Amino acid sequence: MDCSEIRQALLRGETPEGPEAEAHVADCAQCREILAQNAELGRSLAAEAVVPVAFPADLFDALEARVAQDSGLRAWLRSRPSKLRFVLALVSVLGVILLGGVGMHRPDMPAYPVARLFGLLALYALGIGLAFAKEMFESVRKASLADYGWLLVAGLGVPFLVAFVPPTEASRAFGPAGALGCFSFGVILTLPTALLLWAFDRDDRLSTRTVCLSAAALGLSASTILELHCPSGNFAHVISGHASIGVAWLLGWSMTRLVGRAR
Repeated sequence: MDCSEIRQALLRGETPEGPEAEAHVADCAQCREILAQNAELGRSLAAEAVVPVAFPADLFDALEARVAQDSGLRAWLRSRPSKLRFVLALVSVLGVILLGGVGMHRPDMPAYPVARLFGLLALYALGIGLAFAKEMFESVRKASLADYGWLLVAGLGVPFLVAFVPPTEASRAFGPAGALGCFSFGVILTLPTALLLWAFDRDDRLSTRTVCLSAAALGLSASTILELHCPSGNFAHVISGHASIGVAWLLGWSMTRLVGRAR
């Protein structure tokens, strides 16, 4: 008799006895402990091992219903690997930057300081990449506000800080007019990325993390587009027409989350 046969006998509700059991116990300290005092420990462990797990009667029906609901284009998109979702999110941002920022670039682009332009673009790109990486690769159940809150503050705050940077010589001539047009332009061009992020989200309901990271990425994306597109350096224009887009997306995502949780 060996350890496996001892365990199987206990699971059947039997107490191993006889010469073979005694010979095995003499050489096996673990089985000797299990069978001590009329196999009290062994019978206790065996009883715990065979306790049936109670499932609700409608558990499998509910699971089948959930699986049936999770179908269509969004279900296919959210099931894509994290690396692919990350790349697609970046491509969507790059596409609208090329369309609205490069394709319709600011008229004073030749006079715009190169170091300042690339410095801002690099800063915005870093923030966008970090927000997408945290959203796609990190588990929402393990994340706390401290893990992503700083990125939301930076993503929303940096565009406001940019408004305090002295305007270039060419951009001084522009006033606050046209802020609403820039705001609408930025929101419309970042809307496809917002829809893609919503489709990629794997949670049944939007998490606080998704709301914060998406708002940060969309705000920075809009600021990137408008930095390349709009020639105005007017403080009021930049604050109301450029920097405010991230805040607007934060409010929009928050309202979407509240509506989803109310259902």
